[in-house]
Amino acid sequence: MTTGLVILIFLLDGLIPAFGPDAPTPDPWAYAAWLGGTVVGISLLFEILRIRLDRTGRSRNIILAERLLSLGRALIVSVHAYAIIDLGWSQTARQLSFNIPVLRELISALPPLVAFVVLYWAYAPIQRRVRQALLWRHLHQGDPILPDRSRGALVWEHVRHSILLGLIPLLMLTAWHQVGELARLHQLVNFGNWTDAALLIWQVSGVFVVLAISPWILRFVWDTVPLAGGPLRESVESVFARNSVTTREVLVWQTSSGILNGALMGIIPRARYVLFTDALLQLLPLRQVEAVAAHEAGHGRLHHLPWLLGSTIVSSLVGAACFAIYLEVFRPPESWMLTAIAIAASAGLGFFVLGFVSRRFELQADAFAAKDLSRFQPAAEEGIPPLPASAEVTHESAASMIDALETVSRLNGISPERFTWRHGTVRARQSHLASIVGVPLAKLPIDRAVARLKIATLTAAGAILLLLVASIFFFPSPPVL
Repeated sequence: MTTGLVILIFLLDGLIPAFGPDAPTPDPWAYAAWLGGTVVGISLLFEILRIRLDRTGRSRNIILAERLLSLGRALIVSVHAYAIIDLGWSQTARQLSFNIPVLRELISALPPLVAFVVLYWAYAPIQRRVRQALLWRHLHQGDPILPDRSRGALVWEHVRHSILLGLIPLLMLTAWHQVGELARLHQLVNFGNWTDAALLIWQVSGVFVVLAISPWILRFVWDTVPLAGGPLRESVESVFARNSVTTREVLVWQTSSGILNGALMGIIPRARYVLFTDALLQLLPLRQVEAVAAHEAGHGRLHHLPWLLGSTIVSSLVGAACFAIYLEVFRPPESWMLTAIAIAASAGLGFFVLGFVSRRFELQADAFAAKDLSRFQPAAEEGIPPLPASAEVTHESAASMIDALETVSRLNGISPERFTWRHGTVRARQSHLASIVGVPLAKLPIDRAVARLKIATLTAAGAILLLLVASIFFFPSPPVL
């Protein structure tokens, strides 16, 4: 959620000045008052919920705190958008940065990012209460114990794993964008009427270049080390090898045993990394680790990241194209409402499609893991050969992935019913896995659904390309005097 909002903050800084009316008079103090008041007010509500939680112990206060955190982040982004539209924050950022590219965008996005950190600092005590309560439950049930973390450690973890995850690639992408704008401004390369199309191709290619470089940088931001050799590494490498998914390295994401998670970073095979947190490798049985590895291998084998990126970009372009047609047909007067429509048409549609497609990809990756484990089943007893490959999803393979999701959710202190924009709910993913037991591996419904999504993406991309070519030939740019 936070990473998506970081991306949205950067998009607002670029979209609002482009679509909005004349630049307003800068008023940074009014922005500081609005943002500070929002953060202080929500922080006070967090403190009230913490006190009520300590006094009553009711879980409802935890649910309210999670909703308040989501609401607070949305309000911060809304205040930032208002500051750009009516308080001239973009102009102030240019003055503070001496209009230096990249630094200008960083300063523009800095207030809401700092507000995110302050908000999470106010929320962290409630998170610690939840973890401390889970500690007693795990002791009673005989579950593995995860060490407690300080308030500062929780906030720093949030900064590294959520904010920097989006901030670093965005700053790199901004630098790439500025190079293209500089080339056009100084006419280093002259493509005539095709200049805008060439610039668009440059910007889109920059997205893929940044995605190729970012994993190498983020492996240091996230404090990772290579997974030591042994049976565990051999099992993980075997999962990726049998699915023809090439990776540069298998890494252990060191979180002081505080997080259970896995990830596949990168779209280029030789620049792609597999990450497992230390807690996941310590606490999950080998079969469940294989299930998580197969899930990540599914993302790579099915090329989910480039398709997710492509569908988001295409949907944003579709929204922008629809808005451009609306401007040509109706020619409405400039206003803040027009700016809001422009943002909803481009960034809003892209954000919606990002979540919709991502949740389907997660279901497909879960199913891919169940399919992989069905083909490579363990031995029924020690000392006898493994079971033969199954042509259907087996109960054991689906149960391994279901149990892995349950363990990760429970030990992370996250409710299985909690909805996230990119992953949905753990309970829905478990239900989907249970529903495919006994289904032939080549006839899974989720595979057909994702195929339809990819066809829709290609169709929309083709329509946008045709519209772009038509605009060049039928609506040429006016000559520059």
